Amino acid sequence: MSRKITLPRRSFLTLAAAATAAPLARVAALPSDHARSSATSPGRGFKLAEMSLPELRKQYQTELFDDYLPFWGRSGIDHQFGGFTCAIDHDGTLLNDHKFLWFQGRGIWVYSFLYNHFSKNPSYLETAKRAKEFMMKCFPQQDGTWADLVSREGKMLKPFTGDLFGMYFAAEGLQEYAYASGDSEARETAFRLMKQLFVKLQDPTVPDPETGMMGVRSQGVWMVTVRTATQMLRRWPDPEIDAMARRSVDAVINDHYNPEFGLTTETLNLDKSRPKETANITVCGHSIETLWMIMDEALRRRDQGLYDLCAGRLRHHLDVCWDHIFGGLADSINVNHGGYQWPVDTPVGTTYQFRETGEYKWNKTSWSFDEVLIATLNVIEQRGSAWAARYFDLAHDTFYKKMSLKAHGFPLFMAFAEREMAFQPHAVRQENYHHARQLMLNLMALDRMIKREDSKGKPGGPGPINAGNT
Repeated sequence: MSRKITLPRRSFLTLAAAATAAPLARVAALPSDHARSSATSPGRGFKLAEMSLPELRKQYQTELFDDYLPFWGRSGIDHQFGGFTCAIDHDGTLLNDHKFLWFQGRGIWVYSFLYNHFSKNPSYLETAKRAKEFMMKCFPQQDGTWADLVSREGKMLKPFTGDLFGMYFAAEGLQEYAYASGDSEARETAFRLMKQLFVKLQDPTVPDPETGMMGVRSQGVWMVTVRTATQMLRRWPDPEIDAMARRSVDAVINDHYNPEFGLTTETLNLDKSRPKETANITVCGHSIETLWMIMDEALRRRDQGLYDLCAGRLRHHLDVCWDHIFGGLADSINVNHGGYQWPVDTPVGTTYQFRETGEYKWNKTSWSFDEVLIATLNVIEQRGSAWAARYFDLAHDTFYKKMSLKAHGFPLFMAFAEREMAFQPHAVRQENYHHARQLMLNLMALDRMIKREDSKGKPGGPGPINAGNT
């Protein structure tokens, strides 16, 4: 998740026909979710993105350790004061040195996760530690909220404005760092933040952090709650955190889900009714991201029914939201609102402005590719589904052909683009979380699949539900 909701332009294209238009309402009725996620086991010599699993693993390993981490070590880590700056051009030029709370918590998570799961490299832990110390010193405010933005040295630039997501990312980073370091203060702060934030979600006087609207809650708040809760519960059982995870799953699966057209709508009123103006709006990347996170919570619980239900819904969201002309995932869809004028979208940390009219909102984001790749590889690993392999291949192909900057001499990807994903020679922000997470989680999944292939003499999947991604 990386932007305020600005809750697409054409009729839905079915998966089977490359360009056969059909109103979404006609394809909304789903067979059982379990039936849509039935496994098709890959045969011997199974490939993804035209690569064997070891070849794909090598690509990811090289990209993470030879491209991504060196770029951030040179350009995005503040080696003097600690923390992360993300206002960076494609070539690593620092455009400003302000520090946004979102990016501190996310960066702490990335480097702590590297230390926990890939290498006990002391530089990873030191990077996370110094960022944690900077964040804990400079962002908390006397009223219990955390500032949105500070200067490089830690001077307040923007106090808390209601954006709870920064505090959620702080909690996620702190719990990962606590596990890496044994830091009890970080662990206790993560627990305190999660419980404080959950209280705020129930308070009708607190505006929704995603939309700024009173009396509503967005899917995004349940997404960040369940993701951090799942990680914490694998390490430290806690009944309050478990209740948060269960409430979040229930909100997404039973409340935000609209059975009329089989999609998860982004916003709901606190009484669970659908706001008139946004009743049919699905934010495609958020929905796919949230579904794989609930799938991971299902793995933690060993709940195969919940996993299969989410896998089925994931497939339908991909069928509806994938751009079968230019590739990539639509940003959003407002079902059956063909003349909808989308609010101007300015992604967090940028000055970009995306303006669109129509049922679909077609601007593309690198983070949504990452979420598709995590989600589909998860299903391939757990169920061996052919549809998941197809969408993995589509996402990988488009991501590396159109969003990658390698052909232009830069190591990373365009973070945001219009529908056709034309090259942009400059950027105002780099992405320090979603892509690293995708590379790391998918490397871990590939390792498990390769190990299974080696031990059984056949490619990974389908197989028993395992312990999940963290």
